[in-house]
Amino acid sequence: MDHVSTLPDAIAQILRYVLIAVGSYLAGKGVSPELWIQITGIVMAIASAVWGLYVKTGTKAVPVEVAGRRDVPTVSAVTGAEQK
Repeated sequence: MDHVSTLPDAIAQILRYVLIAVGSYLAGKGVSPELWIQITGIVMAIASAVWGLYVKTGTKAVPVEVAGRRDVPTVSAVTGAEQK
């Protein structure tokens, strides 16, 4: 059994149950669907800002002379993965 490939599945399943528990708790406290939409929007905005900062951490500007060369790999602004 490959434990490495099952780890993301296990994390996703745990996250799912946590979200179900939080959603159930908030519904029990009377959080309306309209308020839930606003909360979700705020969380998504914050998550995208944090992700953007995380991806850019440790990167530096590339001089124009180097940026135009095809033999120099670039880094994806979305994932941070190296592209060749």
